[in-house]
This record gives sequence, C-alpha cells and structure tokens, in this order.
Amino acid sequence: MAKRGSEKREHPRVEARLAMQLAEETLGEALVTTESLNISRGGVYCESSEYLAPLSKVALTVILPAFVKGGRTSMLRTEGVVVRCESLPALRGRKRYQLACCFTGLDADARGLLDQFVAWRALRGRAAALARAAAGAGTVARRKVVKKAAVAKRKAAPKKAARAAVKRAAPKKAVRRATTKKK
Repeated sequence: MAKRGSEKREHPRVEARLAMQLAEETLGEALVTTESLNISRGGVYCESSEYLAPLSKVALTVILPAFVKGGRTSMLRTEGVVVRCESLPALRGRKRYQLACCFTGLDADARGLLDQFVAWRALRGRAAALARAAAGAGTVARRKVVKKAAVAKRKAAPKKAARAAVKRAAPKKAVRRATTKKK
C-alpha cells in the first residue's frame, strides 16, 4: 500500500466511540475502562486516566456494536502493545493520557470482524459527510433567498415611508381618493 506524505499507518482508521477495557500487569487487578476515539485493523486510540508505559503488553477488550441487520454486539478480545502514551491537560482535576495500542493477538475471525466493522463505519461516515454537504448546499441556497428578500425589503422601505408621510400630511378625503384610485 502506497503511503502518502508523512502518513505512517498501514490500515484505514475510522472514528468510533466504543466501550473498551485495558488490563496491564503493573495495574494489578485493576482495569482501565474507557472509550475508543478511533480504531483500525492495526490498533485503537483512546484516552486513559492511567499512564501505561510505551511497549507495555496489554489485554484489550473492545465492544463492537451490531453493525449488520440482525447482527449482535460483539466482544473483541486480544492482546496489544502500547505504542504511545502522552499526557493531556487535566480535565476537572483528573490526569488524562492519549493512548495508542497496536493489536498483536488478533486471530483470523477477530481480524475479519474488525475489517467488516471498519468498512461499515467508513461507509457510514462518508454517507454522513455527503448528507452534511448536501444540507450545507441547501443552506447556501436559503441564504441567497433570504439575502434577496432583505435587499428587496430595503428597497421597498423608502417607498413605504414616503407613502406613509403623504398619508399623514394629506387631508382624510384626499387619502381616501388616493387609495381608491389605486384599486
């Protein structure tokens, strides 16, 4: 697969907020429960409240939603390696870390399931982008119509003001005659 620019990823990555857990030896019995931000065939990216040293082996559990009609929620269990763990600004006094893990223990079935999910999510993302673009184009057209109406209103405003001034200045009978002549 040809790599463009500075892109080092081998596999397409899709945005996906999936429930997940990480277990690592130094955490003991504790699990890090978090949510993924994106996922690919090669790995997962998430934010964590715990620092996990790069090159640490982790046990990963990711919950994949039912993404085919009549499908069921799937649990993806695999081993992985932490490839990046960088500090983020604290949020409400809690430490946060960017955590990237690559999958190392996916069997053929799990890899196939993950490939299907990534493809489904990518298509869904493209459909949503097209819908947003179409809605944006409609918004531009609406803006043009509103702008034309505003210009027409501004042009009509001096005429209305002049007619109102004439009505106020003219005697009642003259106003009645003027309005009847218009009809």
